[in-house]
Amino acid sequence: MDDFENNGFSGYTPESNDNESSYTPPESDNSVDEYYNPPKNDDQTSEYYTPQQNNDTAYHYSYTNNTPKKSDIEQPIYKENAQTDANFNSYSPYGNNANMQKKKTNTAAVSIIVILIVCIIAAIIGIGAAISSRTNSSGTTEKESKLTTASQSDGEVSVKESADTPLKSDNGNYTVAGVAKECMDSCVGITVYSQQYSAYEYFYGYGSGNNSSAPSKSGEGSGVIMSEANGKTYILTCAHVISDADSYTVTLDNGKEYEAQLVGTDAQTDIGVISINATGLKIAEFADSDQLAVGDQVVAIGCPGGLEFINSLTSGYISALARPISSSIGYDTECIQIDAPINPGNSGGALFNMQGQVIGINSSKIAATEYEGIGFSVPSNTAVQTANSLIRVGYVEGRAKIGVLYNPITSFNNASAVINSLEQKGFKDCQGAMVISELEPESDLINSGIKKYDMIVAVNGKTMTSQDVITSVLADSKPGDTVKLTIARIDGNEIKTFEVDCKLIESKD
Repeated sequence: MDDFENNGFSGYTPESNDNESSYTPPESDNSVDEYYNPPKNDDQTSEYYTPQQNNDTAYHYSYTNNTPKKSDIEQPIYKENAQTDANFNSYSPYGNNANMQKKKTNTAAVSIIVILIVCIIAAIIGIGAAISSRTNSSGTTEKESKLTTASQSDGEVSVKESADTPLKSDNGNYTVAGVAKECMDSCVGITVYSQQYSAYEYFYGYGSGNNSSAPSKSGEGSGVIMSEANGKTYILTCAHVISDADSYTVTLDNGKEYEAQLVGTDAQTDIGVISINATGLKIAEFADSDQLAVGDQVVAIGCPGGLEFINSLTSGYISALARPISSSIGYDTECIQIDAPINPGNSGGALFNMQGQVIGINSSKIAATEYEGIGFSVPSNTAVQTANSLIRVGYVEGRAKIGVLYNPITSFNNASAVINSLEQKGFKDCQGAMVISELEPESDLINSGIKKYDMIVAVNGKTMTSQDVITSVLADSKPGDTVKLTIARIDGNEIKTFEVDCKLIESKD
């Protein structure tokens, strides 16, 4: 087949060889076709040579007696009956079985064509699949990947634009990023300044009240803008952040600073309020903390470590509700327990829900090394009620008290002996007994015969095992309510007890 394609039978004559014999067809006047069967001798070669291929295929090459022109060359054809062509000379290695071999040739040729077509289609499909498989999950083809790799191998990396951060979720709530964008402007940093005295001035009173040195920074904390009235803006924070200070400054999220004035503090709830002379600032929205649920997502914003990290954000979930946390004066406040990280400087900062509303004021955390992720926030309902009262009258309205100043029994040298004696009187483990040092002028006990150093050992019949006993009673009472106090008095070498009724008065501390 190759000889035919390369030479096209255009006057091809094999090289002469002395051992070969050439055949010249005899001329005939009647132009009768002759069939030539080449000798089977391997040493002889016909003038027109047909390469032997597969024995199952017969090749019939058409030619004329004259040397054909290039334009006259025909492609190989298959004839069923060679006798029909008067000028046709054919070569058939199968002699008289030519017709049968021609039919086989036709069938084989068709099969080959079909196979070729199938192979071509399969090849096209395979190439398409290969291209598709080389496309990575980002839609980058192998070629593009190679280009990227080549670029990176040159030490240059391009930065692509990312999608905008979503500010709201599908349910309409803010995302964490949305809370930050919506609420950050209402969060502030607070710097506390205190007058510093030398030891000499402190013990001997020199310079007290007339010290010319300016107060120095003594602490930093966080706060949230809660309201505006009469040309002032009020900042809600924790009482322990602003207590015992001489002056304050408030720093907004944009860095602007204002001098602040103390409005009031409440040690029982650890809530305090300061004000600045400014208007038009972003005021936070407060939610009903009674509607919270364990598992709610929350966001805390504050100044951990001070104003160097002003308005840092952490997020987490509500771990528990109504956790009783003791204040600095022994009162329990029911707080929100959260796992969002709280650090020194976060005190007074806001705790937000995913609607961008304040649900608590971050107050404290368990700082022991064996604990992690346990922080507490004063619920917004408690904080708002306390702050509103501080702004309105300077103290928390409606809070009841007995009206006495006292020292705990455990502060005395003979405490153990007194406690053992009280146990013999039926007051077991009276570790919370209160030794009265002074009665307030408004106290109902003024005319009850109570003396200095008398001890309150029970309230409404419950032994004072700790001071939480009386604080819980007062927390559930209001001014005007009456409680029964059991009083113990040391008379010589014995302890006498008696009971008195006390009408509670309003606390304005």
